[in-house]
Amino acid sequence: MAGTRRVGIAGSTGRLGSLALRLAQEADDLEPVEVDVRESTDLAGLDVVFDATVLAASATLVEAAGDAGVPLVVGTSGWSDERIRALRDRGGDRIRIVPNFSLGSVLETHLATIAAQHFTAVEVVEAHHDRKRDAPSGTATRTAEAIGAVRGFQPATPDEPGRGEIIAGVPVHAIRLPGVVARQEVIFGGIGETLTIRHDTTSSDSYSAGILLALRAEPQPGVTVGIGDLLGLA
Repeated sequence: MAGTRRVGIAGSTGRLGSLALRLAQEADDLEPVEVDVRESTDLAGLDVVFDATVLAASATLVEAAGDAGVPLVVGTSGWSDERIRALRDRGGDRIRIVPNFSLGSVLETHLATIAAQHFTAVEVVEAHHDRKRDAPSGTATRTAEAIGAVRGFQPATPDEPGRGEIIAGVPVHAIRLPGVVARQEVIFGGIGETLTIRHDTTSSDSYSAGILLALRAEPQPGVTVGIGDLLGLA
């Protein structure tokens, strides 16, 4: 079909990758091609690659995509600010790293950066299913980093392990339980009040709109983080 975009799906047996595979199969303008990084990193003939692997494989894909000149959408957790800076310093191009494809989650982080300008303290509590590999999640890490970029926060008890991992001055608490899909609360505290911004994911289908947006978007130069620009939140 003319105008069809060939999409390489890496990690197609996982939760996120299998969803991306199904979406591409059902879309008239996308043609999915499964990519197994363990067997080959040949990306010839692909218009874009969707990465839903693990961090080590994701790093390999980033290099392979750069060598092949193929745009890459990264949905793999673990790409911290430090790793993204290093990738930019190496000249990474046409790479979009997405901590979370849920539109509601993207909006939650955006709203948190607005609230951060007006409160003196903040903590993040996130919960996921017990099979999630990383803790805290990439979304929680990105949320804390985005908050820290707006203004610096000093955690009240930075040396107490029970208060969570300190990211950009923000304590982040991770919960892993069966029966949970994903939930995140950003809790701000001020004099005589608190503000809680909460997002609940009840189904992996919540990622569908964001995945399709990212796959259909025109590749941007350099390294783009998130899909906020595609929602007019840049």
